[in-house]
Amino acid sequence: MALPLEDQIFLIKKNIIEWQEEDKGSNEEGCTMFRVPTNIREANKNLFEPCLVSIGPYYYGGAHLKAMEYHKCRFLKSFLQRNNKVSLEAYIEAVLDLEIDARRCYREKLGLNRNAFVQLLLLDCCFILELFFKWLDDECDVVVMESWGLTTILSDLLLMENQVPFFIIERLFKMVMGGGIVHTRDTFLSLFAHFLMDGEQSQVCLETWPEKVNHLLDLYHQFLIVPGFCQEEVGSAELRIDTVAQPLWKERLTLLNPWAGQWGSKWLPPHIHGAAELYEAGIKFKKKRTPRTLFDVRFAKGVLEIPELQLHSNKKIRLANLVALERYKSYGDQIATSYVALMDSLINTKEDVAFLQHAGVLQNKLSSHQEAATFFNQLGDCMPFRAVNPKFGEIFHNIELYYHSYWNHSFARLLHDYFPNPWAAFSMFFAFVFLVLTSLQTYFTIYPRH
Repeated sequence: MALPLEDQIFLIKKNIIEWQEEDKGSNEEGCTMFRVPTNIREANKNLFEPCLVSIGPYYYGGAHLKAMEYHKCRFLKSFLQRNNKVSLEAYIEAVLDLEIDARRCYREKLGLNRNAFVQLLLLDCCFILELFFKWLDDECDVVVMESWGLTTILSDLLLMENQVPFFIIERLFKMVMGGGIVHTRDTFLSLFAHFLMDGEQSQVCLETWPEKVNHLLDLYHQFLIVPGFCQEEVGSAELRIDTVAQPLWKERLTLLNPWAGQWGSKWLPPHIHGAAELYEAGIKFKKKRTPRTLFDVRFAKGVLEIPELQLHSNKKIRLANLVALERYKSYGDQIATSYVALMDSLINTKEDVAFLQHAGVLQNKLSSHQEAATFFNQLGDCMPFRAVNPKFGEIFHNIELYYHSYWNHSFARLLHDYFPNPWAAFSMFFAFVFLVLTSLQTYFTIYPRH
């Protein structure tokens, strides 16, 4: 039997009030712990869900992650021994003071009471710090010594849904270091940088320290994005591009999207040709020798310079989570997303992979070129839309202008067909010289000098 209208209104109003009470104290603007859209996460669980260790509340209690809970307790014991002047009670009180602020960082309601949440934060933050200490000190520990385990844990620490607030890690770090000389913030961030950027130190500007860090993935993102490099050479790009006739795809896209006619628009062109096709149009690919960041890409005078990228499964996890992180408005530069979109466009087939590897741009550590070809294609599927950074927008636009140039195509076809290697060029040159000398000899034979 249907309830009277007045009762239905009362129940709906009651539910709304209860929801408001549950969300009381939450701050949407202060949220820093986000979730990957369900459809993307379900289709790519290997990219967004932890394999060995859960950090934070989102994957707490997972059946396949319980084995690491023992190591968290063991690491907590080791962590407490690093400074005997600070008791366990003091660490608990410190986390209790930050519990409300930490809870506000998560967008979703957490099904944990205060004691359970504080215990989770303490164990996870101490595990992260102790893991870093053991790694830096080369301590013999089963977690650190197993290279595959450490690599997998490091990937788990950089998952967007597997994070804890960085300010708690920073508070515990200051407490464990006490009044020592190495407790400065720069030293603290350097400690994490050397761990998170393992194998990528040459591409990081360690002199640039982030003013605010939300979590470990945010720290990793900030170190990869060197401030200012994406604004270089963009100022003059509009004048240079606007003086060139737009290709057909650009004209058609402008009819559908009023922003598409701008080089710095938010959306990428619908199609960028693969590396092999661009090479046929005369575009050369070159490994950038001294990149400031993995995303330090440059296109000028028909040469596309890209920093060398080592293709392996952990790199795909990192890039996928950087792209997921940049979906949110606090990461408006979209640099990682633009880089992934560019590489996704360049690599469509195993032939593209082989070509870029020969050019020194890729170092394929996967099982085959075909697997490498799906590397960025899968990452491209993780992007709900194709946002572009102004610097990359200029690169995309200029590549297409170069590709659609008749003279570039003709000159490239001439070089590829008649001068496929230096020896062919030398042969043609000597043949031309021989022809000239023969012609001169014939001329002077017919018309001898008196």
